[in-house]
Amino acid sequence: MRRDWLVSNSETGEILTEATSVWVMMNKLTRRLSKIPEEVRREIEPLFMNSDPVLAEDSQKLVKLDDRSAEYVCKGLTPKWSDLDVNQHVNNVKYIGWILESAPLPILESRELCAITLQYRRECGRDSVLHSLTAVPDSDVENTRNSGEINCQHLLREDGAEIVRGRTRWRPKYAKSLGNVDQISAERA
Repeated sequence: MRRDWLVSNSETGEILTEATSVWVMMNKLTRRLSKIPEEVRREIEPLFMNSDPVLAEDSQKLVKLDDRSAEYVCKGLTPKWSDLDVNQHVNNVKYIGWILESAPLPILESRELCAITLQYRRECGRDSVLHSLTAVPDSDVENTRNSGEINCQHLLREDGAEIVRGRTRWRPKYAKSLGNVDQISAERA
């Protein structure tokens, strides 16, 4: 199933962000993908909207990183109790934070995240210990302050098994062009 999100300014209608995701159902006993049971489909079908996705599908392949191709690695990432869902699996939002743990500091300091693509490959639970790997192809990370957008490739893994593959795109921080961030009024923030 596809889920779309549009977040807009309630006063102006300006779209602030948009997202599309594709969800699958998994059999809790076999841990394999399964079809939606017909009785569940009938129950939720009235909630479906027949519309195009708010974002086109990202068909660019997500690259698999390893120790040789990753330039930045953060080891020993473990979930806290508050990171777990009712099935004792790590909540999918937590993966984004873990991916950013290995992003280069010059990028985090001088840029803002403008796009992210994630591909969940395997679940992880409360006893998982993960490594976050990042590569920045075709870029000199130390000299990113005045250049255009930068792409990063990411991988979260546990004992060599892939948990999440990802790609992020970063643009220069707009706050720099507005002057000191402290000078932005509360109404504009």
